[in-house]
Amino acid sequence: MRSIKQIGRKHSTHGLKQVAKHGSVLLSCLAGFYTSTLLANISNEIPNKMANQQASDVSKSIYIDPKSTQQIERMQNVIAWHQEIVNRGGWQQLNLDDVLALGSEGPFVAELVNRLVLGGDLTEDTCKVHIFTNPIKDISPCVFDIRVEDAVKRFQQRHGLLVDGVVGKKTLKHLNVPAKIRYAQLKLNFQRMTEFPGRTDEEYVLVNIPEFKLRYINKGDVVLKNRVVVGKPSWKTPAFSDEIEKFVVNPTWRIPLSIATREIAPKVANDPDYLEKKNIEIREHSYLDKNLIDPDKIVWDEIEPYDFEHFLVKRAGKDNPLGEIKYLFPNVNAIYIHDTKAKNWFKKPKRAASHGCIRMERPFSLAKAIIKQHQLDGITPNIENVRTTDKTRTFHLQKPVPIHLVYWTAWVDENNTVNFRTDIYNQDKNLHLLHSTEPMIAANHSLNNMNTAP
Repeated sequence: MRSIKQIGRKHSTHGLKQVAKHGSVLLSCLAGFYTSTLLANISNEIPNKMANQQASDVSKSIYIDPKSTQQIERMQNVIAWHQEIVNRGGWQQLNLDDVLALGSEGPFVAELVNRLVLGGDLTEDTCKVHIFTNPIKDISPCVFDIRVEDAVKRFQQRHGLLVDGVVGKKTLKHLNVPAKIRYAQLKLNFQRMTEFPGRTDEEYVLVNIPEFKLRYINKGDVVLKNRVVVGKPSWKTPAFSDEIEKFVVNPTWRIPLSIATREIAPKVANDPDYLEKKNIEIREHSYLDKNLIDPDKIVWDEIEPYDFEHFLVKRAGKDNPLGEIKYLFPNVNAIYIHDTKAKNWFKKPKRAASHGCIRMERPFSLAKAIIKQHQLDGITPNIENVRTTDKTRTFHLQKPVPIHLVYWTAWVDENNTVNFRTDIYNQDKNLHLLHSTEPMIAANHSLNNMNTAP
């Protein structure tokens, strides 16, 4: 059985994995690229048969996640489906005078039903069925019944809204996004997905920033799904790929220079005991330096933003904002995943509230999933023992886990459901595909043959 070593270890990545991690290479070109590269370097003295055999071996060694490939195919179908909706004139804008909910009735409900049918959230026009099944003299207004409520909830769920089955201002706003905008949004995100390096990873962690979700995926199957909090628009969480090398139980918080100088320094200037109250110490030359500085020797009200020669560290403990665990994938952005004491954020549909790092709802669930997948159950007691103390302990992974932070505002999920999310960082509107009128894929899929759920 493999174990986790308590030593620092830097892992390197070679060949295809390195290209997939740092490059924007279309999956369809990967096998051909590496085959052609190999053949180009084979000596002319090697018979063609041997060259072809080696090229075949290289192709066979490339892992391609079949479910990611299926996701791309489903996206193609969804794009074609939305293009056909656009070609037919899109869907009608709803103008509601009041909130619609279970029991509402009238022409506005009929318009809502039509919109839900066009979007695929409702399988049949309940108003037309109502008219057909009642005598002409007894026809009554279209009613917001349980079927309509369930359709509204489906719409809210796949748009990242509060799921309450009520059509208020926020739900109405999303219902009224024109079909041509959704079509363009799908095309844009299709391009992002074709450049996704995780499609060659058997195992990886995926964080979709606008979705506020983390997934742990193994051979295409979603092993774990967790709600997360990401960076607020003024402290954006960047999209990039790396590898989780270790996790730390009872972590200290190495307070970033920006927070130390812009937020903490003014508070210490007003309250000299602030650092002691918050269990924060000042380390001299680095975050790891054992030499501590007396806070009384620093003129706090003269510190300028990003201008501080020492390092603030918050000790492990109950009030540590990183909670009980953090996952490290060392990167130039200083981004990592961690626990949090602010659990109330996970109840909210919109969770862009951090300084850029990723807060996870069930923080130990990822460690447990990785331990199980890597057959490292023997270390679980060590982790549980550390949790009963305030001691900090680092567990290094012998096999680092790839992690991909992506920015997808439209996609088809593992349940074959079409999802849209708000462009929280305004990264969609500046891309040319959003306003392109040229079709990326021919609309050769009938609305009546659409198999992907909304």
